[in-house]
Amino acid sequence: MNRLVRLALALSLCALAAPAAHATGLLLPTDTQVTPFALKHQRVDIQVKDGTAVTKVEQVFVNHTDRPLEAQYLFPVPTEAVVVDFHLLVNGRMQKGEVLPKDKANQIYTDIVRRMVDPGIIDWMSPNLFKARIFPVPPRGEQKVEVTYTQVVPFMDGTYKLVYPLKTPARAAKTLQDFTLTATLQHATPIKAVYSPTHRISVARRGDHQATVGFEGNEVTLDTDFVLYFGISKKDVGLTLLTHRPSPAEPGYFMLVAAPREVFDSQEIQGKAITFVLDTSGSMSAKAMDHARKALAYCLGQLGSDDRFNIVRFSSDVEAFSEGLLPATRDNVARGQRFVEGFEAAGGTSIDEALKAALATPGDARTPHLVVFMTDGRPTVGQTDIKKILDNAAERRGRDTRLFTFGIGEEVNTHLLDRLAMDGGGTSHYVRPDEDIEAAVSALYGQVAHPVLTGVKLDMATARPYALVPGRVPDLFKGGQLVLVGRYRGDGDSLIRLTGTFAGSEKRYDFEGRFPERQPDNAFLAPLWAHRQVGVLLDQVRLEGETQGLKDEIVQLATRYGIVTPYTSYLVVEDVVTARPDPRPRPLPPRPTLRRERGNFGFGSDADAPAAEEAEASPGKLMSRSAAQGGAKPAEALKKDSGRQGVDNAKVVKHLKDKQTAGGDVATVRYADGRVFRWDGQAWLDTAHRAGMPEVRVAPFSPAWVELAQLRPDLKKALALGERVTVVVGGVAVVVAPDGAKALSASDKQRLAR
Repeated sequence: MNRLVRLALALSLCALAAPAAHATGLLLPTDTQVTPFALKHQRVDIQVKDGTAVTKVEQVFVNHTDRPLEAQYLFPVPTEAVVVDFHLLVNGRMQKGEVLPKDKANQIYTDIVRRMVDPGIIDWMSPNLFKARIFPVPPRGEQKVEVTYTQVVPFMDGTYKLVYPLKTPARAAKTLQDFTLTATLQHATPIKAVYSPTHRISVARRGDHQATVGFEGNEVTLDTDFVLYFGISKKDVGLTLLTHRPSPAEPGYFMLVAAPREVFDSQEIQGKAITFVLDTSGSMSAKAMDHARKALAYCLGQLGSDDRFNIVRFSSDVEAFSEGLLPATRDNVARGQRFVEGFEAAGGTSIDEALKAALATPGDARTPHLVVFMTDGRPTVGQTDIKKILDNAAERRGRDTRLFTFGIGEEVNTHLLDRLAMDGGGTSHYVRPDEDIEAAVSALYGQVAHPVLTGVKLDMATARPYALVPGRVPDLFKGGQLVLVGRYRGDGDSLIRLTGTFAGSEKRYDFEGRFPERQPDNAFLAPLWAHRQVGVLLDQVRLEGETQGLKDEIVQLATRYGIVTPYTSYLVVEDVVTARPDPRPRPLPPRPTLRRERGNFGFGSDADAPAAEEAEASPGKLMSRSAAQGGAKPAEALKKDSGRQGVDNAKVVKHLKDKQTAGGDVATVRYADGRVFRWDGQAWLDTAHRAGMPEVRVAPFSPAWVELAQLRPDLKKALALGERVTVVVGGVAVVVAPDGAKALSASDKQRLAR
């Protein structure tokens, strides 16, 4: 039996044995000498009403040849829900198609394998397949295909899970242009938390019963299905709980997403007390000062009639608009705006005295006091010792005061501003000289404009939680949501209680949650928690100094989950397969090509530190520098508190602590069914692998490989990584390699059985 036939047989059997996967559509020429057409763009519109979704998919494919071609359009049918209707439009005309059962689908998958020879197709197959004939596809032209299908969205414990298939058979396939997805959610019960662990989404709410979710990108890699969770609840605050625990022998992972209702009566929104503090020292540029004045004028204009406010200007001296907080009447706001218009840049930077003036008025449980502190420099006047400034602020700050800091430019002391915000229950932000201060300040104000639940406390003792990130539960504001990630040791049903102040009164919200002893789903929670935890640990090193314990924990987590830090360095995997027109038959994707990159992901020296925005946009290409590579020692790099490097450090650490999606930072790391794999230069290696483990060696696509897929269908995603993979199964290392055995022995089968 030749290699292609073995591969085809193996994949057919895998389709029967493995759980169903999702995939996006494929346009395949009937001429077997022509490769599949490249996908120019894909646009998806999903309408979800009361748990039923109607999905409309528009795909445009490119014929890269000089002749008209006949093609088959293939779309693996989503299987997590019941498909009620499925139809196809080609260039505006209804096209006849059919949904094939799995036995006929397997034959088509086999034909595709013979042409594409790609291990990744294992993760593309589905038991049922929609198929349609399209002719002609014009030469050097485009073919537009529209698919519409209806399905019931899976629902459990108050939360819907919507999945849109994106994976393609070819590794690292990309759209030539854009991928755009819009999901409109409507429900008779108010929609609360909306969260995607796979893509950075925007969420626009229209009342309590409707929300619009959006994602858009150019040249998007189609290697991860789009997953969206959204919860419904009639309570003022809704809560979604997700858990993951691959083994009862180890603690589990959990995520809590809490969101308030969108519509409130005017008397239910508690007024806020807010003080704006602006640095007007001589170092403020004319452009920065102009933007800051406009930002403050905007924020003042947005104050509600039940709000109170004050303004503090500081340079060498400190000047307050009022001795205390004033009601936000039309006249007071107008006078405040005129006060701001008169600001000029001159003098030094008296941060300690400015904080003293801003914190003089304490908040209370009914009306928290929000302080927005903006500065462009380090303390140069009065008290300049950072520790004493922090101690003074802690002594003056009331329990119900929240401190938000803005660093303008790169000459700020990031350690001071980060610590002020951390201790003050707020957040820190940094705006570079060429960035729009007005937009950044206005965005923050929009997030904190309407407090809903303040002084929030979380109780879930039965679950025995630990390592919660963030460690201090923040306040909940209208239009926002809390995303908390942590570990748990207990199991079983648990009461989850949120308490806080709502509309001036103490409120308690009780929810029922279940923390399973074993939960293989939601594997994204492990790397997501690891990223956030590494951010917390790096912040401790930055602000308090390095210890051996901190260093060891950072290295352990970063190494396992592919997180770029000053303590770890990685090899970069080149992208070797892309979805581009190519008239030649597509070969088996080669093993990753490696090149070593030097860089620091914001943690190295000022001379070559990349911007934090670049690091966030493409973290896989910005590798951390280790001391062994000749760069600065990690603790020394993190110690930098100002300059470009200091701001980069602060931004990158904040990015890790606030991470929303679960993707890795480096191309040498892959996640598959809750397992983490690293490319070691020769093969994908399960990070659970340890030297000396007993081994079962299997040749790829051999009868042994087929038996392995039948025996352990949970290894499907691992097998899809390629022809060289090592995966740990119950303490046994299964090594897939060309020199592996072609048949499993009886003892091998026994060791690998569940």
